Amino acid sequence: MGLKTPLYELHRELKAKFVPFVGWDMPVSYTSILDEAVAVRTSAGIFDVSHMGRIFVRGTRAGDFLNYLTTNDVSKLKTGDVQYSLILNEKGGTVDDVTVYKLGEEEFMLCVNASNREKVIHHAKRLASDFGVEIEDKSHKLVQIALQGPRAVEILEKFYPSVGELKFYTFKTFGKIIVSRTGYTGEDGFEIYIPSKEGVELFKKLLEFAKPCGLGARDILRIEAGYPLYGHELSEELDPREANLSRFIKMEKSFYGKEGLERRGEPKRKLFGLKLEGRRIARQGVKVFKGDKPIGEVTSGTYSPNLKASIALAFLDKEVQRGEEVEVLIGNKPVKAQVVSPRFIDNTPRKAKNKFL
Repeated sequence: MGLKTPLYELHRELKAKFVPFVGWDMPVSYTSILDEAVAVRTSAGIFDVSHMGRIFVRGTRAGDFLNYLTTNDVSKLKTGDVQYSLILNEKGGTVDDVTVYKLGEEEFMLCVNASNREKVIHHAKRLASDFGVEIEDKSHKLVQIALQGPRAVEILEKFYPSVGELKFYTFKTFGKIIVSRTGYTGEDGFEIYIPSKEGVELFKKLLEFAKPCGLGARDILRIEAGYPLYGHELSEELDPREANLSRFIKMEKSFYGKEGLERRGEPKRKLFGLKLEGRRIARQGVKVFKGDKPIGEVTSGTYSPNLKASIALAFLDKEVQRGEEVEVLIGNKPVKAQVVSPRFIDNTPRKAKNKFL
């Protein structure tokens, strides 16, 4: 038996299908994975993402510490800003990709991947001794709900008026509750960090307006949006610049892992999108060819019900051009594919985008 979020019993009442996911029992779907992915693009869906880690960092030098721990420039943040960033190991590989919330001058929150929570805490505590900061893991005290889709603003304003005024990658607090205009779907939407009891009640209320969605739809949506997933496009060994994340790595400042990244030299490949002929799915590790020449491999693949096509993300030689025709070897049979942008769908509020994304 795996760990269970505070919403587990509600998921059972909703007849969710569960899968083990990095030590947690999580809903993979409630009805149909494809229908849930379409609902988020056309209306709104809600996700239980309480398995994610929420780590609080406090102290007079909390900002300095996080600026050293992460690759992006924390010093630019104002209270209420959210910043996407990376935590690197000494070789320049990725310990985790995270979001940094500036709660105040001396308090920040890191949202980290469920699979990496303990690793990030250990890594952070090891580097924190010179900064005199307090690191507290509040992951098990909070429910995290993602409300995503074109109706997200309309729905959430019924509960938290004025959240529609938030710019992308900013947040507001409502007492002990944090509401951020963030997400992992390529849609407009919000993530709500809320104490467990209140979180269960909020999820129930949101069910009146939005479709419950599981990890299956979440994976389709993030691939459609071209978002990296740890263990696929990011890892301790992979160069994060290959995943098109250079803009989140500020080489002009000091951060842990910078020297390791410099020793790697310039990446020789980058992340592209592939649109395949037919409905066969190219899974992670499948090889990509240009004629007889191997030019890379697939990192993630799925069938997109919104594009009505089989799509994939792939690391390819960086000289490859969008629009080129390639072949993907699935089960020893070549399948034709076109090289495209890895961002297949982007309905995030770009006009409201802040400078940290």
